[in-house]
Amino acid sequence: MSRYHVYFAWLVFHLVLISAVSCREIREIFATSPPTRVRSVSFFRHSLNAYLNLAGVENGYGFFAPNVPNRHKLVFELHYPNGTVEYDVPQVASDAAGLRISTLLDYIAQVRDDTLRRLIVKMLTYASWREHPDAVTIRAFFCSVTIPGPSEFQTGREANYHVLNAYESRFRQDQR
Repeated sequence: MSRYHVYFAWLVFHLVLISAVSCREIREIFATSPPTRVRSVSFFRHSLNAYLNLAGVENGYGFFAPNVPNRHKLVFELHYPNGTVEYDVPQVASDAAGLRISTLLDYIAQVRDDTLRRLIVKMLTYASWREHPDAVTIRAFFCSVTIPGPSEFQTGREANYHVLNAYESRFRQDQR
């Protein structure tokens, strides 16, 4: 077998795997209910999952582009001892980190266990408190965002926010 045949076979192998991931993404988009995860002990399924994880195409790159969810938002309402109230959102250092936070918020919305969702939001709230250590209470509002379509946007309609969950955390100054 020539070197070109080996390269071609390798290319076809990658194309088939990436197509499989794309088909899975299409199925998840059009499914009316969340996909069920079935445990399998098959060697092929474990090998395929290992390959997809190592290649970095297991999630979020269904159509050869990053997953850009932006369907959820986390807003912090910071209360200070003097009665002042400020609003903040999770702060990031780069566009890539912003994409990760956006994807994280999308995953938080999929979490069915309220205790786990509360824990994740509390960790993000604590990070916000470290940026605003004078705040004594922080309310975290986890919202879904409905973005207007192109024609609605042209008429001046803005995004609509619906609060899904609200969590309150109290902090003491000696907790630093």
